[in-house]
Amino acid sequence: MSPSEASGPPRAIPDGYAAIPVSAEQLGAPLRICAIVRREADAIGGHLVVLRDLVDAQVLLGCILDAGGVPQGWVEIWVQNLNALPDTVAACREGLTNRVLDERWMRHAKALHEMDPTALVRTGWEENHPRPTYLNLASGEPACPVDGVTGAAWVLCKDDGLLERKGVPPYSSSLHRYLYLPNEKDETPLVPATEWAPTSPSTRSLADAMREYRECVPLNLGCGLMLVRRLNPVGYEAFVDLLSGGSWEGVLHGRTALPAGLGPRDLNEADPSLPLGGRLFLGQHGRWGRIVETFHLKLRLLADAIHAVQTLVTHHQSPLLNLCADSFEVEMGRLGYGLPFLWTSRVALADPGDAVALPIVASDTRYYLRAGAAGTSVYRPAAAGEPVRGRGTARIRAVVLGTREQTVIQGTFDAQERIMAGQMDLLWLRLNLGDKRMDLYGYIDPESALAAGEIRFRTVGQRLGPDEVAALKAAEGVPLRNTPFEVVPLLSTPCDLYSLGVLAVRTLLVNPRTTLPVALDEVLSLARQVAVEYDASLSLGERIRRLFDADRRWVVSLGPQGLSYDEVAPEDAFDLVPTELWWDTLAAVVRMFPGIGPDSACRDLGDAPVGGLHKVFDRALEDFNALLLRTRSLIVIDWRFNREVFSVIRSQLGGGGAYQSSSSSSSSS
Repeated sequence: MSPSEASGPPRAIPDGYAAIPVSAEQLGAPLRICAIVRREADAIGGHLVVLRDLVDAQVLLGCILDAGGVPQGWVEIWVQNLNALPDTVAACREGLTNRVLDERWMRHAKALHEMDPTALVRTGWEENHPRPTYLNLASGEPACPVDGVTGAAWVLCKDDGLLERKGVPPYSSSLHRYLYLPNEKDETPLVPATEWAPTSPSTRSLADAMREYRECVPLNLGCGLMLVRRLNPVGYEAFVDLLSGGSWEGVLHGRTALPAGLGPRDLNEADPSLPLGGRLFLGQHGRWGRIVETFHLKLRLLADAIHAVQTLVTHHQSPLLNLCADSFEVEMGRLGYGLPFLWTSRVALADPGDAVALPIVASDTRYYLRAGAAGTSVYRPAAAGEPVRGRGTARIRAVVLGTREQTVIQGTFDAQERIMAGQMDLLWLRLNLGDKRMDLYGYIDPESALAAGEIRFRTVGQRLGPDEVAALKAAEGVPLRNTPFEVVPLLSTPCDLYSLGVLAVRTLLVNPRTTLPVALDEVLSLARQVAVEYDASLSLGERIRRLFDADRRWVVSLGPQGLSYDEVAPEDAFDLVPTELWWDTLAAVVRMFPGIGPDSACRDLGDAPVGGLHKVFDRALEDFNALLLRTRSLIVIDWRFNREVFSVIRSQLGGGGAYQSSSSSSSSS
């Protein structure tokens, strides 16, 4: 089978699965957008094939089905889902409402379309809420629920006035959603469409209202906005492993591996007409060819990933704050004859990020929090820890009128919890002053507190009204007990740059013999060491070379042998890759970690220019573009023979460190 014959979508739905349209309006249409549903629920994965979960959405596997029941393309179906949002920090939830999330969704859909118009399938659901929807496995059709008594269709209620009259939170300023019967007007019952929505005498339970649909599969009961985009089934890590010599498991649903044909071709299938099964150009050159070409393609992946993040940040002017390998997917192009399929790849960003702007009223300053659920990740810097929350006693020391008529509050806070805070951390306090609820955001000065357990704070400037200023002044010196607080790390795009640095470590240095935590620890140790030995007269690559010359342990832990699954001795790896190129690659990675030393592109995790958050990635892109130009020459010019000669010379001279001999010889080549 030729590469072109192996390309293209499969011509049948996988056995045991069905394709069901996601909206009733599509029934009878020649082309339908369908969700892929397992007829018998998987013990782990259930009925729907969930590709991934986002902070405000679930991403499902789907297809575009023609009138003959043949899938003409595989897609991702994003369904807005708010049920995970109660796990976010309180200060973050203050900035999240249905209106904010809807605007965020529409803005992201627009950014995806502008970045790649062919990747997004425009349906109108990006801006208009669909009706609540079940999938009926028995009939193979969608089911939009109706009231069992009147037969009227349930729809999403966005009428704030009606909701408030019914004693439940409004749509626009809360995270709660309700279904209603529009024709019933004020007599309509309400059905909570989010798991944690408050109830009132006017509400009916979802289970009671939807009793007739118990045998159906819920798809979008909250009437969430939807988004359909082309499926790129190969994950970033899976593709990196393919480059290194591994194989691809395919799309998994629970323990079931769906057919490899969901991709543009079976990536584990070799093409006997091309060297190395059609993966690489230089496969016929053996280990040298594989490592050199793999090196170039991995640098391409990283440059793609950095550019994808920068493009999205340029559109949103907001960080992502949740980047990891799972944030990216690899798009595989259709093959031309004789083109190795690994060269058809392009990285796409699969996750719009978790960042939420803090709702600091009447302030010119913008700060961002991560809205995702609590947890640690190797891709997240330690300084971007989880918020500390609780209650304590606040005392206002002074209310000061600052610049541009902004009011600044200086105060003391006493809490039972141990508060560990850095310079870029923010303290959120909620004060109740009479009938006024006031949210304050301030910086912590841990060195100025006098008593154990106390901290001093100074708020960011806010333009407050005369009544609010008077209430704050009246409270000066008064202990305000039982005050809720959170200490949250202030983050911006340097946090994303750190995550991309970890991604670079995962791409270049991890193989079956070295784990990501170990490789990352070694790179951070290298970064700290070159910071200690900083010399402005020497390039970062040159200083890294000197460290490797002085201590062979760096050669063993951070040499180019990590590029491949092949068993390659560290010294031999430096015979295969020009050493200056490797030093400069490590230098590019070191610069991506903020705040380690003078070489870092950013001073700290908040060091991003206002209105230019995307500029944080400029240096990294510049570095990797330069590396790509240099590694490309290794593929179109045969350096192998020079390397073999240098290896023989080194062995005749009695060793002495392959990385040293290659360094001097490559510069003379």
